[in-house]
Amino acid sequence: MFDGLLLILAFFAGILGTFIGGTQTFICTGFIGIVVAIVQACGGDISFLEPYILNGLFLPCIIFNGSVVATAVASHYNEKIRGFETGRSLAFIQDTRILLAGGLAGVAGYLIYAVALYYDFPIDQGALSVVIIGVLARLVLNQEQFMNKSSLLFLKTRSINYWGYQLLFALAISFCMGVIVKYTGLYTIGFSISAFSLIFALIDGSFPATHHITLVAGYAYWQTQSMVLCLIFGLLAHLIGLLFSYVFNLECGTHVDPPAVAIGSLSLVIFTLF
Repeated sequence: MFDGLLLILAFFAGILGTFIGGTQTFICTGFIGIVVAIVQACGGDISFLEPYILNGLFLPCIIFNGSVVATAVASHYNEKIRGFETGRSLAFIQDTRILLAGGLAGVAGYLIYAVALYYDFPIDQGALSVVIIGVLARLVLNQEQFMNKSSLLFLKTRSINYWGYQLLFALAISFCMGVIVKYTGLYTIGFSISAFSLIFALIDGSFPATHHITLVAGYAYWQTQSMVLCLIFGLLAHLIGLLFSYVFNLECGTHVDPPAVAIGSLSLVIFTLF
């Protein structure tokens, strides 16, 4: 079930994610995914990359998990960072304990992923790993509120225009993803493009994450060949990610990844029903 070399790689990948930063590692994952898709489209062979690069070093449930846990741990030792700031490199702290925490989180992320893959759980196994590690970090390492107590009031006061914007935003992305899958068959390419697009979030903090919408919409169209279901699931992914972010991430002490929650829950529905 487990590959010894992958276990070692997961440890060091977790450390790598710690000093690069979670968002930055995810951008790298997106770039690699785009390059691989282009090579595949041109008839190239990428099988040599799969065991240790695509499914190891750049697997978000390993390298991103390392950053999530290390950031939460860092907030206990350094007042200059809060536990949810996974978009920051931790290189400025230079603390062995934090690197070790990131490495162990990478190993834990890999083990959860490997078990789910081995037993063929009908879910996106990577998202499952990210959610489990995020929840465990919240339960064990959180120093602030567990959930945002003012979030429900905020959501109740949002205008019709706000919700109309969210609706059109999600439908536009989902439809484009459905068209891409229909004519290329590359149902994960949108995820890679969305991940790489977060490079703009490093410049403008308001730039939105869309990888949960593109991946869920891609899964839905690939499994059903229905544009209607593609749109419905893409919209649901956006709403789940949005609501989870407001309630369980905003002003909370650690990062539980809202896109992973959306991908995990909806992929379970899609893979179970279709």
